[in-house]
Formats: sequence, structure tokens, C-alpha cells
Amino acid sequence: MKNHYELIKQYFFRTFDASLLREDVVNDPERLPLYLSAAGVDQGVTDGAEFAAPLVSLTLAYYLEGSPRYRDPELLERAYQGLCHYEQYIHEDGSDDLLTTNFHDPAQTGFHVHSIYLVTELIAKLSAHTPEEDRLFEKIREILLRNGRAMARLGFHTPNHRWVISSGLAIAYRYTGEQEFLDAIEEFLREGVDCDEFGEYTERSAGSYNNICNYSFMVMGYMLDREEFFDYPRRNIRLMYHLIEPDGTVNTLNSTRWDNRGEYTIEPYYPHYVLLGLIDRDPEFAYMADTIYGTYGDAVLGTRSNLILTYLTLHPEIANRYGEITPRAPAKDQSCFLPNSRYARVYKPDHALTMTALCARGPVFFQMNYGSSVLQARFAGSFFGDPHSQFRATQIVPTADGYKLICDERAGYKSRLPDKPETSDWRKMDHSKRKVINMQNFRTEITAHILEDGVTLEIETFGCERIPTKLELTMPPNGKLYTRSIMTKPKAGDYFFFADDKAKYFVNGLRYFEIEGGFFEHWNAEHMRGAFPADQRKFTIAMTASTPQKSSVTIRVKTLLDTEE
Repeated sequence: MKNHYELIKQYFFRTFDASLLREDVVNDPERLPLYLSAAGVDQGVTDGAEFAAPLVSLTLAYYLEGSPRYRDPELLERAYQGLCHYEQYIHEDGSDDLLTTNFHDPAQTGFHVHSIYLVTELIAKLSAHTPEEDRLFEKIREILLRNGRAMARLGFHTPNHRWVISSGLAIAYRYTGEQEFLDAIEEFLREGVDCDEFGEYTERSAGSYNNICNYSFMVMGYMLDREEFFDYPRRNIRLMYHLIEPDGTVNTLNSTRWDNRGEYTIEPYYPHYVLLGLIDRDPEFAYMADTIYGTYGDAVLGTRSNLILTYLTLHPEIANRYGEITPRAPAKDQSCFLPNSRYARVYKPDHALTMTALCARGPVFFQMNYGSSVLQARFAGSFFGDPHSQFRATQIVPTADGYKLICDERAGYKSRLPDKPETSDWRKMDHSKRKVINMQNFRTEITAHILEDGVTLEIETFGCERIPTKLELTMPPNGKLYTRSIMTKPKAGDYFFFADDKAKYFVNGLRYFEIEGGFFEHWNAEHMRGAFPADQRKFTIAMTASTPQKSSVTIRVKTLLDTEE
């Protein structure tokens, strides 16, 4: 395993002068607005933590052996002044603001505390009790008392906030001893930790909040001396093996938060693979840490690096284990089915292919990642408008060769009022007295038959007759599309109909998606009422039918180097 501690430490030393310059800018009222605007920080506004944040780099530079500013008291003076400035932004109730949306926000307070004050452990353990050290430590305690009361008393919004706040409270409790803070943590824990046996947190947010939860539990485990809290990030970063696409991005289709369908990488998980690789002497975690650094280089070293530097500085016996661990790659085939979140992943590593089938709130029910190219499948029927039209599976059932996705929709009409209403004003009538009658059903079953190099999607619809339906396959634009009759280079927003043909869509050099089969009955597709609009960032191939239907299409991934070609 690489000596990641030394890599991060040397990177920190190289960039420390730039950190000081940044701090100078932050403390200059004339330059701060321009800096925030140029850096894209929260639309050019600051919540005050900008002034506390230098505590991290200043403390590390003071205590890390080999630092060019090792034990330089000027650093502690600068940190102290920054905290005094930050105090002006703390509300009387001890809270901070998230100026883009939340005010008197205990969760934002927790984010600040667990990001900034973790390095307090260096002062607590390594202090020579100089006047500068003792004054800084006492200032931190004063702030943590105020922040801790906000975190303990002022509530939260989302599931991950419980653990962000708890990790902040763990830091505050460690240095203040306030029993209220520990009691608040225990009350959160009494609700149960929402990390299932597969390593999924409630929000299933592989691009954001899973990683935040991991960090929070790592901090809690360390600050409260409770090793069992490390089990949650262990499970989750092992789950991440199943969510990595062939190009190194992370699958976020399952997320219930804003990262859903966004483009993210495994990079933010780097510190957890480093630390747990060393703590557990885990060869797979070591491999992931080495691989992430090998892929992204120094860009990963600023990602939560204060956690790594703080922990390993205080535990050199763990930092020095890197030479004992021989990295081992996880298995190439990471296929899995996660029943709790109704989500399936299929790996075909010999073809640089992953496939995803899922029940989701969004329109995509199936996705193929071929190298860096993505094909997505969506289905809809013009059945009573939204939310009944778009296929959003509510059940996923494993089959002998894949997965069946099921969606049952039911809609109808309202009856006349049984008695004369008190008013003829429609908005003031008591519509709860109307019965729902003339109900119609629309059941869709889509079975993904997994092939060695692709999938056959078999579609069956039942219930109400003559519902126009559509299957949409979306792909990245600017490739080359070949059918028996046309050759074209689709642009973003292009929309093609496809009927019982064979098409090749070249997406990356010699690689292509091959689409075979298909069906066509009508033109009611691109603007179908109640369905999601066409994806203007991609190009779409549409197939149409009417209920009841039984139709299928096969999609394979190929290359011109395949022997059959």
C-alpha cells in the first residue's frame, strides 16, 4: 500500500503558503466579495465559517513534524483571531446560517464543527501548554459550548443531519464534557442507525450524503472511543464496489436526493479507504485507496484530508502499517441485488459493461454503462396524465435470467354530488362527497433478460385497451447511427422512431450499441401527455405500441473487433 500519510502531509506542506494567502484574502473586506464570486462559494455569500476554517491548516502546520512553520506561535495567533472574527457570526442560540436556504441551522453548525474542529485533538494531545496554545484551546471550548447547545436543542431536517449533528456533538462533548451533548447523541442513536446490512443509508446518495454519513460516523467513533461506529462506513465503502461504472464514475440512479442521475466519481471516498485500509489492514480497501490516488492524483488529497492527517499523526503505529499491506483488487464481477431499495446491478467486466434495473421516482428504469457511454430506457403510456402515465416500477422481482419490473396504475372519474351543494362556487364545494367511479387499470411488466453482452427488454401491458405506449432509448449525441436505410450523426435533442430493424450506434471509436427488434404503431411519443419530456441533452430512439401489447427489443454492446464482425 502507498504511504498515503506521507503523500498527504507533503502535499499539505507544498500548499500551505497558498492557504495563508487565501486566509489573507478572506480577512480583507475589500477582496473577500471578489474572492467568493471567483471561487463560486454559495453565490458569493459567506456564512462566517470562512473565518474559522483556517484553524485546520494553521493547527496542522503548527503540530506536524517537518512543517516549515513547526511550532510557530504566529500560526496560533492567526487561528485565534480568525475564531474571534467567526464568533461575530454565531447567533445567540449558538447556531450558524446556511445563507442559501436555512437560518439558525443546527445541521450547518454540525457541518462546520465536524469539518473544522476535528484538529482540536492535535492541540489536546500535543500541546506544550504555551500561552498561545492554551488561549486557542480555551477559545475553541467557548465556541463548542455555544455550537453544541444549538446542535443539541434546535432540531434537524434530513436523515443524514442526525449523524452530522451527532459527530459535531461528539467533538463538542470531548472538549467540554457537557452531558447534554452526549445525551442528544444517545437520543439520535435510540432511533436506530439507518444503514442496512448491505451498507445503504436511507438517502441512498452515492454522490453525496452516503459519504457525509461515513465521515460523521468515523468522527463519532474516534471522538467517543466507540469502534462499532466504524462498521457503518466499512459496509458502505464495500457497497461502493457495486456502484462503480466502467469509466470510474458512480451510479446515482438509486439516490433519493439531488445527486440522482448526476455525474460523480469515487474520489470523495478516498479518505475512508485510506483510514480503514490501515486500521483493518484490509487489502481491498488499500487497493481502492491506491487506485483512487493513481487515477486522480493530488486532487484527492484535499478531500477531508484533515481527518487523515489528524488521525494518523496521533496514531503513528497505524500510519506505519502501509508496508504490511499488499493491495488486492476487489472481484471484477460486482453484480448484486439490493431488495431493501429495489435495485439491481449487473456486471459484465469482459465487455466493459454494467447494467442497472431499479424501482425509482425518476423516468429511467434500466441503464447500460458501456465504457463511458450511457444508454437509458424509459417507458410510458398516455394514461390519465401524471402521475399515472410514466412507468415508475413499484416492484422488482428477480427471475431466472434477470429482473422483472412491475408498475400498476389505476385511475378513473368523479361522480356527481349526491345532494345539492350549498354553493355553486366550484372551489368552495365539498368535493370529498364525490365518489371515484369508472376505474381503469394499466399494468406494465418489463422483464430484463440479461445476456452476456446486453439485455432483451420484454414488455407486456394489461388492463385498459388502446392506451398508446412508448419505449424510449436515450444515448449520448454526436455518435454515428447506422440502420439498413440511413446513416446519420444524431445531435442533442434529436428524436427518431424505430420499427423492427437493426441499428448500430457508434459511441466511442470502434464501440457501439446494437439495437435489434423494436416496434412501431403511432407517433404519440415525443410529446406524450403525462410522460417526462424528451431528454434534450441526448438523442432518443422511440418505439410505440398500444395496449394490450407484448413486444421486445434487444440491446447489445459490441466492438468492430468482435470476431462475428
